[in-house]
Amino acid sequence: MFLERARFYLRLQFIADLLLSCAAFPLAYYSRIYMTDLFPEEISRLFNPLLLPRHEYYWMIGLGILWWSISAFSLGLYRISIHKMEWTKVRIIVEGSILLWLFLGILSYALVLEISRPLISVFVVYQAAMLIFVRVLQTIKAKRRVGESSRKGQLNIVIIGANGRARQMGDLIARYSEWGLRILGYVDTDSQELTPPRGDVLGSMADLERITNTMVIDEIVYVGERANLAGLDRILELSQEQGIRIRVAADFFPAKITNLSMEFLENVPFITFSSTPDHIVPLLIKRTIDMILASIGLIVLLPILMIVGLLVKLTSKGPIIYRQVRCGLFGRKFTLYKFRSMFEGADDILWEIKHLNEMDGPTFKMRNDPRVTPLGKFLRKSSIDELPQLWNVLRGDMSLVGPRAPLPEEVKEYAPWQRRRLSVKPGITCLWQISGRNEIDFHEWIKLDLDYIDNWSLGLDFKILLYTLPVVLFGKGAR
Repeated sequence: MFLERARFYLRLQFIADLLLSCAAFPLAYYSRIYMTDLFPEEISRLFNPLLLPRHEYYWMIGLGILWWSISAFSLGLYRISIHKMEWTKVRIIVEGSILLWLFLGILSYALVLEISRPLISVFVVYQAAMLIFVRVLQTIKAKRRVGESSRKGQLNIVIIGANGRARQMGDLIARYSEWGLRILGYVDTDSQELTPPRGDVLGSMADLERITNTMVIDEIVYVGERANLAGLDRILELSQEQGIRIRVAADFFPAKITNLSMEFLENVPFITFSSTPDHIVPLLIKRTIDMILASIGLIVLLPILMIVGLLVKLTSKGPIIYRQVRCGLFGRKFTLYKFRSMFEGADDILWEIKHLNEMDGPTFKMRNDPRVTPLGKFLRKSSIDELPQLWNVLRGDMSLVGPRAPLPEEVKEYAPWQRRRLSVKPGITCLWQISGRNEIDFHEWIKLDLDYIDNWSLGLDFKILLYTLPVVLFGKGAR
């Protein structure tokens, strides 16, 4: 409900900003006409004397407002914030308006439009001023309603608990007073006897019924300890009797880097802990991008793939494509495809040179591996040997971006915390690939993979793909 309330207010704010942005143009248009009537000579020198009918600007202003909306969301204007009136929001409004002005200016020059460009500047200034003015009014209004428990829209909250965690929860909720959240006080869970109010402590658990009967309470937030959850039964019974919503703060679970959410299967609630990306829509977009780019890559690179395949066949005995079992999502085994870069039977003699491993950990890496063919050295240096993995991406075994797919023998030697790198699909490129590859030791490699998992986003994937190009071209860290 807290986040739903925040999102509701942000949606209202966005709609209000759109309406104000639309109203800013006719205001600027009629201001131009009014100022021309008052100061005809001065305005004629500053403005283009040609003023088109107002409806001639609508399509252009519409595109501009659409561009401004995208910019505002990208800059974080509608991101949930704990601050009532932070100057960052003012800065974002100004930056968004500047981007709007640049967009309209470039559009008018690109299409050679005979419009009044100073009029566009006045429109942008009006738009920014109106958005900032509304936020100043909202800040003043939020400050005035602090302390008015009976005001409409105010959400009065009582916190069950008076210890350090309860106080921290109260401070946290108080930061969101702009959304109408107000802490009425605390209920002491340590005492079971009737206790008179003292300061912001409204009483003990024995006084809870009196408190709910004599005060206007919209919600109760239970901030107890795991050992005191037994007392929750009476609170739930009381809240059901009086129709008061109750929330249980579940921050006593050890979830420092874990995402916690509540889910339902029919009427059974589940508290879900997840330490991996589990947002359906972004993951679906990631999969769609993988399929599109892998398909395009296979089609565009088909001539190169055929030439490389022919060279592999002519320069050494053995199959063109090297197949190897790797571990994918949560350890699922799949067949990984690469151009063969070693002599046939190279896997059978690995034990003879394993003591020459230059990489710590279970992964085998050797700078001058005698099993690699002359052509294979070039293929590895240029990463061309990995192009067939686009087929793995298309099949769904891999992604374009993700931790490198390990061998089952390597996974057996993982420490428990290292297995978390298997919680996302493996990829062709990753943070390890763009950070030095074989120049990085195994433990730093795992740390980079876990950092990727903890901070995953579509933007991070795009950044890694972008940085992969120069790394591949210059062969940085390849062996």
